[in-house]
Amino acid sequence: MMGLGVMPTEHPLFYGMVGNNGQLYGNRAMNEADMIIMAGARVADRSFSQPDLILSGKVLVHIDVDPAEIGKNAGPTIPLVGDLKSVFGSFLAHEDLKIDCSDWREVLNGYRLQGEKRRQATEKLALALKTRMKWVDPRAFVRAMSLAMDDNAVYVADVGQNQLWSCANAVIRNGRFMTSGGMGTMGYALPAAMGVKIARPDLQVVAVCGDGGFQMTMMELATMRYYGVQAKVVVLKNGWLGLVRQHQHFAYHDRFSVTDLGDCPHLDMLTKAYDMDFIHLTDNDSIDAAVKQFLEDENSVLMEVDVDPNVLA
Repeated sequence: MMGLGVMPTEHPLFYGMVGNNGQLYGNRAMNEADMIIMAGARVADRSFSQPDLILSGKVLVHIDVDPAEIGKNAGPTIPLVGDLKSVFGSFLAHEDLKIDCSDWREVLNGYRLQGEKRRQATEKLALALKTRMKWVDPRAFVRAMSLAMDDNAVYVADVGQNQLWSCANAVIRNGRFMTSGGMGTMGYALPAAMGVKIARPDLQVVAVCGDGGFQMTMMELATMRYYGVQAKVVVLKNGWLGLVRQHQHFAYHDRFSVTDLGDCPHLDMLTKAYDMDFIHLTDNDSIDAAVKQFLEDENSVLMEVDVDPNVLA
């Protein structure tokens, strides 16, 4: 997840995020590879739920600037300690590394085509059902908004279901994708987006939050107002702590506990309090128009997007 944005999402060699919430074809690529070069990753349980099984029969080259990370969760065949730029520079200096991988790429492209067909079928079904839905499909929204954003825009995802929808569906070209890994800090997106906008006021910056994570740091709207920071905020609102509710659904058989957020806060009133513009998106038909209005607004703006609480990430 933390590597998203290192290369464009639509690059022919990009096969998506791996792990529990990764792309099927990305996981197949990792599972069927003869060698994995792992750069700056810590083999967390979300990416490698069973490292011994996944890495069995493979050559693992683990590169990290911190020697404590190498071999902590999986034993590498070849450990390399160093800065990535230096290590990859040394790799590229060897002419004999230029090998033909066309057959392997053809296999991987076949897997990706299967995955894309599955995604398109899911979107087609969602669109067919949209007349009976009073909510917005978060996957279609994330994809549409990211495609409409500037080529070098910065997409800042919070923690929770909004994060997973963003990881799977956001299209990053020459910009950045920022999110909180590790401990998963709810409330990350708003102050992080504000920091990016202060550092690079020339860039388009969008923070995408859930209604739970947004309330962790929504007081930073005051900081945005005080310093005149023109960041844009999306709140995917389903009235729940969505990812916790999802875990309670699967692991605790719908015995939900302290995850219902109700209908508060009323975000239209909150934006009035901070002199922000407000957009309320309630259906799939209005996605393109709402996104256009949101991105072209020269002021600070918050867009509330109504999401079905039963849609899983």
